[in-house]
Parts: sequence; C-alpha cells; structure tokens
Amino acid sequence: MQEKFLIEGYEAPIHRGLWERILTWGAPRWWSAVWAALCLYAALMVLMVFSAWWALVPLGLWPIGQGSMILLTVWDVSWDDVLLVSAKYRSYYEQG
Repeated sequence: MQEKFLIEGYEAPIHRGLWERILTWGAPRWWSAVWAALCLYAALMVLMVFSAWWALVPLGLWPIGQGSMILLTVWDVSWDDVLLVSAKYRSYYEQG
C-alpha cells in the first residue's frame, strides 16, 4: 500500500473564488448590491414624497433589473468587465 506523504505548504485547497466568478443572486456581486441599494433608496424617497403605493414601483423594478443582469451573466460571465473596458477606451476607438 502506498502512503501519501504530505509536504507542509505544498498542497493547499483551491478556493472557488480564485477560479470561479463570485455571484450574488445570480449576477456579479458589485452590480447586484448597487442595484438593490438604488432600488431601496428610490423606494424610500418615493415613500417620503408620495405614498406607500408609489413606493412599490422602484421595488417592482428590482426583479426586472436583477433578472436582466442574470440573463447577461448567463450569456457572458464577463459582461460587466467588457462594459467597463469599452467605456474606458471609447475615445481611443472613436478617433479613427
């Protein structure tokens, strides 16, 4: 029977966050958190200005935006990176 000798510091578990995209509710973590915070903030502002019924509108928009981010993530996992890079280098490509 062959024994397995472990060398300290040689073998380590690979964490999923190193090779797999971290998602929150099916979309990239940062975008999901910002979208949820914006919808909650908008609902609070509408609640203070109008009534409770109108505050449901921003809360109803949250699943639509989150669902579209999930669909984009299923289509292309790095869609947000592509969006940010294309916005950053837009002037470079438009100079002709």
